[in-house]
Amino acid sequence: MTRASEALPHHSSSYDGRRLTPKALATRTRIIESATDLFANDGYAAVTVRGIAAETGLSSGAIYATFRGKADLLVEAVRASITEDLATLPASIVKKTLPEIDAYQFTISSSARRQRSRKLLLEAAVAARTDDDVRDQLSTILQARVDDWTAAHTEWKRASGAARGTDMRALTTLLVSIDLGMGVLSALGVETPSPQQSSALVLQLMESLNTSEPVRRAPKRARS
Repeated sequence: MTRASEALPHHSSSYDGRRLTPKALATRTRIIESATDLFANDGYAAVTVRGIAAETGLSSGAIYATFRGKADLLVEAVRASITEDLATLPASIVKKTLPEIDAYQFTISSSARRQRSRKLLLEAAVAARTDDDVRDQLSTILQARVDDWTAAHTEWKRASGAARGTDMRALTTLLVSIDLGMGVLSALGVETPSPQQSSALVLQLMESLNTSEPVRRAPKRARS
């Protein structure tokens, strides 16, 4: 059986098939991190490449030398955010069962990192409505996330003897939708269940499908 730690995503040192030097990778990561903060805090429409350059201490030319423009940066920010979501799972969580890992994702929903990720995805969804290229790229990234988690949940279903009639893709998509949906509600000022309540309900849902002892398995390495 694949160990959970081997199945987690990693940070790639390549970009568009090109191998990046440590300095170039550090610069690219720094730009994405600053852009992510600005998109999440100020809103995608209000952010400019010049503003991102000022935040990073670089020139606008340096930004354009690494990214095609603001839309490209938004896509890469979402990609990095999703990859980081799994790559930063604590070792103690990686060793747990898949239902417990699912529940943990909701436990940390109030953390600054998760809140930033939700805001970023909300801004990305708005941008995708008017930019077909952004929509297509983000659709590919998010579909890959659903595919990876579906594969992990399908294997958990097989190994644990979970309810045979359960559609794991539908279940996985539902869990992702709940997480993102609560981000939308929070942005609109609507009260949502506490992280503890959400986590307990997700764990209860997953364990209700289980007919035997669950295996410990996390999703396959996320696509870069």
